[in-house]
Amino acid sequence: MKFILLFIFVAQPLLARELTVKDAPLEWLITQTILLKTQESQEHFEQDDLFKEIFQTIKYNTDLDEMVLHSSEKTNTLKLKLIDYLEAKTSTKSADPLYNNWKQEQPAPYEVEITENITPENGFYVFNHVHTNISQDNRELKWLKLSPQKTFSIIEGFLSKRDSTGVVNFCDHDTDRAFDLVSSIESENLIPLRSIEWGGRTHMNLVDIKENWDLIDQGREYAGEESIIMSRSSQGFRIINHPNGGDPAFPYTSWLDADGVEVWNTVLENSPYKVISKFNPSNNRQALKQWSDSLKIGKRHTAMAGSDFHFIIPCLRDRTLFYPANYIPGDNSANVRANLFNGNVSFLTGPTAPKLNLKAKFASDRDWAKMGSTLNGTGELVVAIEADLRDSNKLLKSACYNTINAFFNVLTFWKKRRWEIRFYNLAGEVLAKKELNARKLNHDDSFSATIRIPITGTQIVRAELWEINRKAESVDLLSATNPVYINW
Repeated sequence: MKFILLFIFVAQPLLARELTVKDAPLEWLITQTILLKTQESQEHFEQDDLFKEIFQTIKYNTDLDEMVLHSSEKTNTLKLKLIDYLEAKTSTKSADPLYNNWKQEQPAPYEVEITENITPENGFYVFNHVHTNISQDNRELKWLKLSPQKTFSIIEGFLSKRDSTGVVNFCDHDTDRAFDLVSSIESENLIPLRSIEWGGRTHMNLVDIKENWDLIDQGREYAGEESIIMSRSSQGFRIINHPNGGDPAFPYTSWLDADGVEVWNTVLENSPYKVISKFNPSNNRQALKQWSDSLKIGKRHTAMAGSDFHFIIPCLRDRTLFYPANYIPGDNSANVRANLFNGNVSFLTGPTAPKLNLKAKFASDRDWAKMGSTLNGTGELVVAIEADLRDSNKLLKSACYNTINAFFNVLTFWKKRRWEIRFYNLAGEVLAKKELNARKLNHDDSFSATIRIPITGTQIVRAELWEINRKAESVDLLSATNPVYINW
């Protein structure tokens, strides 16, 4: 009900004037302020006076991800301070460079055929790079952290609501103890893997490592390529984390024989979280480009996403815990290790984004090749992507989250949004693209997008789905696939 009332409240003034920070609900002001504080002071930001005043004024329920707000002089004083703080940080925003580039693009050479009302293949989620309160970094804010058991329970609930199954990689710094704390929990829909975020100077997720690995507490002794070499003995699936999150970036030429790369880390670079905040939207995009460039020189790292969830940001607990999520087509979640190594995985950045399953075959063949597979031959290649919308109408349950999301939607004029499906080749060129009206898609019915292209030699085909917001002049990645490799 609060979501509906808020929408009505903010939608009506929009007809007469542009919304500003002054129109924002307190939940939105608090969330944006905390996001900024975490960026302005990477360490000990919880000692900031305004940050402390927030939690001295509101009551926050970590279990429900809800704020209890009271109409009081103290609350009103806080709201005015938050408005002053955020207005001082607001700057005139230029158009998203990628948005501008796409406006000038030439038409793609191949057509996209859309088929509606399909029944997509089932699959399961992989929640990667999830931290808990036992992670041996960021020791403060314990009251905004979750235990492995509590996190496991929240993820179980998320999956149950979607009638789905999943795997979780608890990747705490310097320890795999989270696995030991949850491995005995009986669950019908969630499997934990023994995992760790290894290293201090070079961060790597090591997934499904062997028990009692002798180097588990020595990750901070190594950096760069040495980290990749030394982590081989873990026998885990080795992921280069946020390669563009540091300065300098960790170049793809140094990824050696790592198995995967985290091309999308957290959702906080996406539009709902960077309306005012300083989050740089280029880090993930540059990581995605690095991975794309690595394909050109013959590397085959599995593209992954990771939530990097360290502590709760009020109203965003579930959003930042679950997303970006990875998705593996198929029913056998016990076989996640093989699927990761094979690259049979896609990822999605939010609850309204579809889960993608890319496959390809030559027109004369009967069987389809999965994402990550190698397909040999020449002639006409049929490439199809299933977009599974069945979970996209399952809203996150936090009214607090829905309140701030509603304000953002009206702030950026939600009717201007469109989706665009884009297919790419080995050179990074757009093979085909098609704009979709997301508001007209039936969430109970999924769709497929198909292209047909000629193949004469070595090639790849992969796909991305983006949201285009013409009002905000921005684009945001919704979902992306790993490639099908041709004649490799």
